[in-house]
Amino acid sequence: MLIVGEENVTEALEELAVKGFCFHGSSRKIEEKLVPQLASDENKESGNRKAVYMTNNPLLAEFTALCGGVDVGKRKNICYMKIEDGKISYPEKPYFAVEKIERVAEEGYVYVFDKRTPGFEEINEEILSYEPVEPIFAIKIKKTDFKYPISKIGE
Repeated sequence: MLIVGEENVTEALEELAVKGFCFHGSSRKIEEKLVPQLASDENKESGNRKAVYMTNNPLLAEFTALCGGVDVGKRKNICYMKIEDGKISYPEKPYFAVEKIERVAEEGYVYVFDKRTPGFEEINEEILSYEPVEPIFAIKIKKTDFKYPISKIGE
């Protein structure tokens, strides 16, 4: 699979989101297909389904690229996104936090998919695939690329 580096990861992901792509973030380098699994967040609005979970939110994808696949304990985020007139905006200031801040990965990967792929289901701003799915490509992200601080929950 093609893994690319981007000078401005957020900007690149925002351009892709506007064009109808979605993302899965993980600290793990995945060589082939992503396999459906139960979510680590058991209180999902969509229910904890066995699926590959994706988002069209670039900031959430970057956060999960650094915090997914490693044991950071509880995660918390506020990153509402709007797409209007071909531009992405975040109406509220994004906030990201984890329980075990020292375990946030130094780098991770944002896997890119076409949101219109047959079999994808959109539920509450998440895109789910119940079958293994192969990314089109991945974008490598470093912790220093993420524009927002990741706080420790409770601080």
